[in-house]
Amino acid sequence: MNSSRPVLVVGASGFVGSRVARALAADGRAVLAVARHALPERVTVQPSVIPVLAADPVAQADAVREACARAGVPLPGAVVASIGGWQKGPDLLDLDPAEWSATLASHLTAHLDAARALAPLLGPGDPYVVLNGAASREAMAGSGAVSVTGAGLAMLVQVLRLEAQRADASPPVRFHELVIDHAVAGDDRNEDPAQTRAPAQVVRALGELLDDPGAPAVLHV
Repeated sequence: MNSSRPVLVVGASGFVGSRVARALAADGRAVLAVARHALPERVTVQPSVIPVLAADPVAQADAVREACARAGVPLPGAVVASIGGWQKGPDLLDLDPAEWSATLASHLTAHLDAARALAPLLGPGDPYVVLNGAASREAMAGSGAVSVTGAGLAMLVQVLRLEAQRADASPPVRFHELVIDHAVAGDDRNEDPAQTRAPAQVVRALGELLDDPGAPAVLHV
């Protein structure tokens, strides 16, 4: 990506998203940190972070344009979507239908809404990277809703990539999936994980997708 244009991080108030935003800023990149809630201090302490508060994905594009205009920076040259996350709950057959619907909305539909709103801000060849987790590839009892939505998210990214390649843009926006195969270190929600990935490892892999036009469609870390 063109380093003179900011990276837009969606979900920048979350556990992973906040650490991604902070690390990208510490690496010298301007970051548009998009969140529904106030950003943690670990993100805003970086001077190159531009907060963008938007209540829902539909409002995100206008909020990003307004934030860029106020800060005097160009529109983003990349999007990183850190939406959803990992959670535990009852077995699928015992899951309340309302909770199932809420997980579909927050872990899958929210990604499609964000892509609809934000991908049009990007130019030809710019990267749009979706973060996904181990549950998308490995069935996890007690996290069935996340496993199902994660698998759906993997397919969503594949379809977006294929459809972008049919578009008139040359080259098209690049859709990628970054799969974090193990628990992210420091997240107290993880109960005695066999392995962890440091936030720095995640950001290094992310940098490969952002900066290499020939990067793979799916990258595991």
